[in-house]
This record gives sequence, C-alpha cells and structure tokens, in this order.
Amino acid sequence: MKKDKKLTSSEKIAARTESFFAKNARLLAIIGIIIVVICVVIAVVSVTSNSSRDKIATATYDLEQDYYNLLIMDDTTDEYDAAVNGFIASADSIIAEAKTGDYASLKAKYLLGLYYYDIDEWSNALSCFEQVVNEGGSTYLVSLSMMNAAASAENAGDKDTALSYYNRVWDTYAAEAPESPKALFNSARIYEQTGDTELAVATYSQLRDEFTSSEYAALAEARLLVLE
Repeated sequence: MKKDKKLTSSEKIAARTESFFAKNARLLAIIGIIIVVICVVIAVVSVTSNSSRDKIATATYDLEQDYYNLLIMDDTTDEYDAAVNGFIASADSIIAEAKTGDYASLKAKYLLGLYYYDIDEWSNALSCFEQVVNEGGSTYLVSLSMMNAAASAENAGDKDTALSYYNRVWDTYAAEAPESPKALFNSARIYEQTGDTELAVATYSQLRDEFTSSEYAALAEARLLVLE
C-alpha cells in the first residue's frame, strides 16, 4: 500500500489559505464591497470638499472686487444701493459657510469692516475688525485690522481703545509689521493730545530711533522739536 506523501510547510500554508478562502468566501466578498464603498465615499467627500473650498475662494475674490467697485460708484443711485445689499449679503454668506478663522471668513469680515469705515459707521467697523484680530491668528490681516480698529475707535471718540490697538501693533509685532511706524506715531500723537507729554516724547523718540528711514520718523522728529 502506497504511503501518503508528506506535505512541506509551504504546501501546508497554501492548503490552509485555500481552505480559509473557501470557507469564508461570502464574508470576504462583503468585506471587499465595504472597502470599495468606503473608498468611494472618501473620494466623493474629498471632491465635494475641494469643490466647496474652490467655491468659497471664488466668492471671496468676487467680494473683494465688489468692494472696490463700490468705491467708484455714485452712492446716490439705486444701483449703488443694490450693489451694497449684494455686497453685504455675499459677505454674510461667506462668513456663514466658511469656518471661523479661515481666510475666507476673515477676509469677508475685513472687507465688511472697510465698507462700514468708509460710510462712517464706526461701531460696526470696529466690531468687524475686532473679530479679525481675535480670530485671525498669524495672518497679515490681523495687523491691518488692529490699525483699522484703532482708527475706527478714534473716529468714534474712544481714544483709550484706539491707543490700546495702536500699542498692540508694536507689542505684538515690534518692527516686523509694516504698520508699526504708523502705529507708534499715532500712539505718540494720542499721548500728546491727552497731555501725557513725557510718554509722547518717549514714543516719538523710539519711532525716530527704530525707523530712521520711515516718513513717520521724520514726522516724529518734527514733533520732538516742538515738545523738547
């Protein structure tokens, strides 16, 4: 009688594998279908997400163009009023759709702030700029919004808030922000207006020494000639 041939290790593994697939063919098919479905869902979500981001980016670009168009329009016409309503509605839509802190949301709030500033609605302008400051992280819009928040507050007669924002530009960015020389000059100017001559002189001097080539350094030097 012929003896059964002994299987090698490789043959045993192959046999077990074949047996496993044979016994679990249905389960494996279901798992395969689930994997395919998951991949499709991921792909759809990715495409949808990219499409949504592209849509918001385009809307933000269009909003900026709409703002610049407002600047050159006759503000006494019905066309201007319609353009303003469309601009505000578009900005609100972007803010509602974009995540807080996203560039699109920040830019929409910043542009709204500029619009309100242009029409002397200082409180609304200040609110928009403050939101950008609080939500903007390290974006370039933050230093700009600090300056605009300060100007809005000052135009509203709130010198304390204005001064705090002008000083915040320097405290946050030192010489790194392009707005720093102007911020220092405005801080010194408010100190001078409120009778704090010592701080005004110190701030004008700092501006003159830190930013020797700036136009604001020349203005500071002129004020120092008067105050010292």
